[in-house]
Amino acid sequence: MTPAFLRRLRERRAAEREAKEAQHFLTLALLATDMAITAAVRARLAEPVPSPDVVWPLRVTVGDVLSQAHDHFHLELSAAYGAKLLQHRLEARGHSRWPDLVTDAYDPVYETDD
Repeated sequence: MTPAFLRRLRERRAAEREAKEAQHFLTLALLATDMAITAAVRARLAEPVPSPDVVWPLRVTVGDVLSQAHDHFHLELSAAYGAKLLQHRLEARGHSRWPDLVTDAYDPVYETDD
């Protein structure tokens, strides 16, 4: 095997390893986001309902996502990235259409230029 071939092989393997690590990071970050949303839904369902007219809001924040990611997976996410993940998962799970959703994921403070 030529040195050029070995160099290209090492480069390709390094690129594949980086792609796998990035995918693993994204998977864990999405899982932490889902865990935060699930915890909020369960907390909402655990509240006693005094009458059928009372609907408790679904409260999930970017801080919930960041703490789940840190506590369970030791991931350090930026607040802007956590907000984007929360927006994505709330929309994918259909919670963004809930009229009683309380979240800070859509606050302009989390918008970035990236």
